[in-house]
Amino acid sequence: MRAPLYAGTRLAKAPPIVTSLGTLVVATVTMLPLGAAQLPDHVPSWKAIGSVLALGAAGLSVAYLLYFALITGAGASYAALVTYLVPALALGYGAAFLDEAITASALGGLALILAGVALGTGTLRIPRRAPVGETP
Repeated sequence: MRAPLYAGTRLAKAPPIVTSLGTLVVATVTMLPLGAAQLPDHVPSWKAIGSVLALGAAGLSVAYLLYFALITGAGASYAALVTYLVPALALGYGAAFLDEAITASALGGLALILAGVALGTGTLRIPRRAPVGETP
């Protein structure tokens, strides 16, 4: 959770496209030796290669671009709260595409997560009590 705060302070003046491109280049160079060490015995099909490119190159690059644009526009503290919305998307995608059941415990957990995000963004505020001996 410190990475968005660091990016918000150190990379505030850099355009989101530069930040996201730099992040993806560093990640690619870092992971390249590990990927090369685990090469498959045969060449994958064109569908598999296309899927990796679509999900990895297109999907991830757009996600990083939006994420760093959010850090630039709304601030790092709000951008850090975006990761808490992933379970809500997973619950919806699981129900829509995998026919998974939405249970009461899943909805309860989702309500707790969304309440935490609402408290973190300031959308939901809990009134504070006045200290003892002080009248409002």
